[in-house]
Amino acid sequence: MTARAKLHGDELIAQRHLPARPERVWVAFTSPDGIAAFWGGSHATVPTGSVTVDLRPGGEFALDTCAPDGATRRLRFVYARIDAPRELVFDEPVTGLRTTVTVRPADGGTDLVIHQRRLPPELRTARAVDGLASILDALAAHLRHSPITPEEIAMTRPTQRELVADYFAGFRTTDHRRILATLTDDVEWVIHGHRTTRGKAEFDSEIENPAFTGSPELDVQHVHEAGAVVVATGEGRGTSVDHGPFRFAFNDLFTFRDGLIARVDSYVVPLP
Repeated sequence: MTARAKLHGDELIAQRHLPARPERVWVAFTSPDGIAAFWGGSHATVPTGSVTVDLRPGGEFALDTCAPDGATRRLRFVYARIDAPRELVFDEPVTGLRTTVTVRPADGGTDLVIHQRRLPPELRTARAVDGLASILDALAAHLRHSPITPEEIAMTRPTQRELVADYFAGFRTTDHRRILATLTDDVEWVIHGHRTTRGKAEFDSEIENPAFTGSPELDVQHVHEAGAVVVATGEGRGTSVDHGPFRFAFNDLFTFRDGLIARVDSYVVPLP
């Protein structure tokens, strides 16, 4: 699904369903790293170091947008209302443009609405409509592909199932940071019949085993949860350096402690 945006006189409204809980969306809108990741949309980039955030009514946030031709523009906004993680209202002091960001849980993710009022004449254009839609699409991509940060973990308290899903998403793209963000520092990984790793450093070294190439295809077919344990079963495909493509069935048992994965027991069986 892509963003939908419509212009009504001096108002612009954009909507999009996002693949993340409202708390994660809120962190993206209120943290320098989050703002830098999506605010430029498809037409500009935002250097992380240019973003400043003073999250309080009357506080300011500002950022630089850098166009492909090298032109840089400084944007500055003032917070008018903050209702975490549901509504964020801020004004652009020069033009008087007011933006209301509304965040609502829906269908396992978030329905996001951006309502801009008092648009100056130069922003009442199809280009502005497309620009806002591209910003929300960039936000969706950021939430889909970025690991859960420590800040988001503290705020969102993701469920055990969500962390397991993020763990598998990390393996599908060989995203070390995404995988490691789900683990305790002293995590133990028992790959039965192969080896045992202890601690994040050893775990990290096993993510890209030199006996295999590329990222595995992982189809999680069943997930069961009981207390501090989540069991995920499914099938996958990989490529061995020596023997080429192969199929396998897997059963991973995740034991949690303090909201993170403290132990993984992996059972892998080759398939014909």
